[in-house]
Amino acid sequence: MKSLDRQISLFAKLPIVRLVILAVLIWSGLVGYSLDWNISNLKEEQMKLAISAAQSNWNKDQAFRQWATKHGGVYVPPTERTPPNPYLSHVERRDVVTTDGMKLTLMNPAYMLRQMTTEFEDTYGVKGKITGKITLNPINRPDAWELAALDRFEKEKVPQVVEQSMIDGAPYMRFMKPMYMSKGCEVCHAVMGFREGDLRGGVSISIPMTPYLDAMRDTSRSMIVTHLVVWLIGVGGFVAFSLYAWRRHTERSALLNRLEHGALYDSLTGLPNRFLFSDRLNLAMAKFERDPRHCFAVCFVDLDRFKNLNDSYGHAMGDELLKAVSERFSQVLRPADTVARMGGDEFTFLLDNLNKPREAYQIAERILDAVEKPFQINGQSVNVGASIGICLAEKKYKSAEEMLRDADTAMYRAKALGKGRIDIFEPAMHAEVARTTRIEHDLHTVLERDELAIHYQPIVNLETRQVDGFEALLRWHHPFLGNVSPDQFIPIAEGSDVIEHIGQWVLENACRQLDDWNRRYWNGRGFFISVNLSARQVSRPGFVDVLQETLKRLDFDPSRLHCEVTETLLITDQVTTLENMSRLRQLGVHLSADDFGKGYSSLTYLQNYNFNVLKIDKQFVQDMGTRQKDSRLVGSLLRLAKDFDLSVVAEGVETREQMEKLQQLNCRWVQGFYLCRPSPTEAIERLLRTDAQLHVDTLLAMQNEAVMHNISRAG
Repeated sequence: MKSLDRQISLFAKLPIVRLVILAVLIWSGLVGYSLDWNISNLKEEQMKLAISAAQSNWNKDQAFRQWATKHGGVYVPPTERTPPNPYLSHVERRDVVTTDGMKLTLMNPAYMLRQMTTEFEDTYGVKGKITGKITLNPINRPDAWELAALDRFEKEKVPQVVEQSMIDGAPYMRFMKPMYMSKGCEVCHAVMGFREGDLRGGVSISIPMTPYLDAMRDTSRSMIVTHLVVWLIGVGGFVAFSLYAWRRHTERSALLNRLEHGALYDSLTGLPNRFLFSDRLNLAMAKFERDPRHCFAVCFVDLDRFKNLNDSYGHAMGDELLKAVSERFSQVLRPADTVARMGGDEFTFLLDNLNKPREAYQIAERILDAVEKPFQINGQSVNVGASIGICLAEKKYKSAEEMLRDADTAMYRAKALGKGRIDIFEPAMHAEVARTTRIEHDLHTVLERDELAIHYQPIVNLETRQVDGFEALLRWHHPFLGNVSPDQFIPIAEGSDVIEHIGQWVLENACRQLDDWNRRYWNGRGFFISVNLSARQVSRPGFVDVLQETLKRLDFDPSRLHCEVTETLLITDQVTTLENMSRLRQLGVHLSADDFGKGYSSLTYLQNYNFNVLKIDKQFVQDMGTRQKDSRLVGSLLRLAKDFDLSVVAEGVETREQMEKLQQLNCRWVQGFYLCRPSPTEAIERLLRTDAQLHVDTLLAMQNEAVMHNISRAG
């Protein structure tokens, strides 16, 4: 699992993240610009409001002043609040008495407005006065700001002056317009030397800015909060989108990785698949083309008995076995090698950078040793083997498929020679592969073309020296390939459903033929027929029902049928096989353990399966005359059969000495070339016509006659 720092680093490097960061920066700039613009605009609006308020107050002041000036001022009774204005003492009509004797004093506009602004300044906060450089009342003298405004009126002729300024430490919006002499003003101000049209001074209005600034600060805070919320929402959206995009990118990357891994690696074992193996093989071939000294080889490995194990224990067990085999293979590899699963139970090895071709064989031996050790699968010990074909690098190969093809060919040759072997490809194998392919193809229609035949080999009772039965042996005469050996086409047939059809055909025809011989050449005891069963037949759930129906249809006595099964056959689906064999015994069919002694677990099968007959493999019989220990071994097998209450058939008797030795060991039945070769129906018919009892002497005489005939033909 990647560290957090590593994940953050990878996250930051994603293009979408960089785009999101850029978008956040742009968004922040836009929100900041909007906030700045709104606050600036707010300030500007507040300034405009303050100026508008100042101008409005100035207009009201000016309207009242003009009205008062037009009417020459206002007379009011002199009081404490409105005493006679000492600065108007030069005006003759400052103080008057009405006809009814009431005293009145003149209040000019400046005096009235100053008194109004002074009394109401605390209530409204608005300051206002008329000022000038020359004033009647010293209180109307201009302050510094007003003096500067008056200078501008004089020099620049500006119509007004507006500016924010401080008064007694408080901010104010100050507004001032010039005031010129008019006729109404001469009454009070002519003594100051002003004439009509002269700039007498100006009217100043000061609006307090504190309320505006407070309102602006409150509004600014709201704007800041609003923009911050909007900014956070935007950033949150970008971050959410970034996280979503990152997750989608991660999922997409994971999917692409899975797709890439699935395209290049086997899903079950995790090993490279055929595509990746071919790619690496092409690289090795390209290197070999550049440098002929570069040595490499391809090994094609096929597990022996895997199909039987898969059928016996189930596909789940088979999958676990393939995983375990893959692990074993990986441990055998050198750093430069590659192992791949091609499918099913087939594996390939690319042995690269070999020092010499011989090294490929040595590595193949290690592979073979690794797979032959027992596997512990789900608490069970499982044994498998392997057949290996090797193809060494040569300049003639132009593609990976060609090397794989030849390695596969060598593997099939190793399997055909007895499995558990290693074979190196030779050009002559191509013809053999072509022949095997032709056989496999033609087997599917061999019954329709009526190319199969059954030969019968007599089984002799050494006690009576008469034939008790026959073994039905299948023969195939191919129209183009000639006689095809059963050792060649039977294993091919067992790889498909064809063997079931062929097996049923042999069973029916052999039983029908024996029944015919027993009827026509009755010898008082009758013959039995021994038929070989295939793995597919004996492991098929409905096999016994089909066999029972066949015997019933042929009206054939089940006790005269001997079914031969081999040890390797019994590995397949042991539960179904055991059940089928038990039912065969119940029908009265005899069961024979064929090729006994060749397998690893023969004694186990004698104990688990209820056999009637034990057939000793011909290899032990043929070595009796040359190897003393084999003679003792046959004797041990015969005693073992007696302990298990089994009859014995010794196969492969080829000499008189062998037959006599078996007779001394109390072997019941024998068969072999010494007595009679497997013969077609017509040859057996001639024997039966000569001697219905089929004594040994009759068989030997016929053999001698056949030998002499062959010698004369050869001469």
